[in-house]
Amino acid sequence: MAKKKKVITIEPKIDTDTLQTGNTYMFHNTKVNVNLFVTANGFDDAMNKFDLCMFGYRGDWKIFMECGQQPIGEPNEQ
Repeated sequence: MAKKKKVITIEPKIDTDTLQTGNTYMFHNTKVNVNLFVTANGFDDAMNKFDLCMFGYRGDWKIFMECGQQPIGEPNEQ
């Protein structure tokens, strides 16, 4: 008689529910006018991903974040 294999479920060490629901951060290089878009769960995660790119001179970069609610329509439209 063949032995039955035991199935083991391993829980992930990261929060997979929030991987796709993070905010979008844009890193803009003011010297060469290049933009880098990063989806991250919080500012610290965005900075860690930026550091992985190993860009020099952090002072040349500005950071922008996409807001949940964007303005819609003309400025004076009600």
